[in-house]
Amino acid sequence: MNIKFVEIYNNGHGTEKRTYSLRTVYVNPAHVVCLREDQDASRLLEEGRLGDLDSRQSFTRISVNKGTYGQDLIVIGPVEEVYRKLDFDKRQLLKG
Repeated sequence: MNIKFVEIYNNGHGTEKRTYSLRTVYVNPAHVVCLREDQDASRLLEEGRLGDLDSRQSFTRISVNKGTYGQDLIVIGPVEEVYRKLDFDKRQLLKG
C-alpha cells in the first residue's frame, strides 16, 4: 500500500535561480531505506523560498531504494510523523 505525502521539489532549469514547488507523491513503504530530518529545507523556508508554508514546519528526507540506485525525497512533516504514517511498527517478518 502506497502512502501519500507532499514533496518539495526543485523546478528550476539550468542556470536559473532555484525555485521550489510542492506536489503530491506516493511512497511504497517496502522501498524506504532511511528517514532523516532535512535541515536544508528548513533553511530554505527561513529564507522564504518555499512559499507561504508555516514557519514552524519541519521536513523529512526519505531515501528510497530503486533497484540499482536510490532516490531522496523531501516531504513535509517531522521524522516521527512520517515514520508513523509509513506504519513501520506494524510490520512483521514472515516465517517460512
